[in-house]
Amino acid sequence: MPGCLPCALNAARPERPLLRAGSEPSEVQLAEASCTEGCCGALYVTIRRDGDQVVWENWRRPSTMPTSRGPAPELAAYRFDAVAYDTEIARAESDRSWSWPARTTARLIKAGLIERPDLLSQWDAKRGWISSGFDDPDTTVVTFGYAPGLGSGKPDGIPLQFRWVVPDDGTPPEAQAAASLHRLAEEDPKTYEAVSQPNMIA
Repeated sequence: MPGCLPCALNAARPERPLLRAGSEPSEVQLAEASCTEGCCGALYVTIRRDGDQVVWENWRRPSTMPTSRGPAPELAAYRFDAVAYDTEIARAESDRSWSWPARTTARLIKAGLIERPDLLSQWDAKRGWISSGFDDPDTTVVTFGYAPGLGSGKPDGIPLQFRWVVPDDGTPPEAQAAASLHRLAEEDPKTYEAVSQPNMIA
């Protein structure tokens, strides 16, 4: 299961990025299997503030390991000094030095789809994971689920997962992301040549 902690720094709720500890406990998805959560699972943790500490606890994930199918070991709670934690989260949110073009393109596409979910819902599609490619990190991979009626929240049947591979064309990531979002606004992504055959989301 590939980890994606940087993804959690940019939440669907811009007023509080996911890894920040608020006054109420919040469950956060830290990672999701590339084949979708419904297939091989995802990793969740609950983050809460406890006085001068931040606590990560109540881990949630598949009960078996994806490779061995043996029982997964229990995960302990972790405690962090709240001041140091907040400082590090603020630093990580503003630090993009680790990113590369395809990863930046993926982040911008995801942000655009969070801001405008209608770009996919108009095609009865729903955003999946979006990141640089695992096999080719210089490509951006956009996954989405599709089922008739999914855009209205009433899917007819089990959604299928599609993968759209966006190669790096050498232009700035901002331009590539804008072009991708514009294409989603104008064309049904299921018809793209670079979209792979669908897999069923269990």
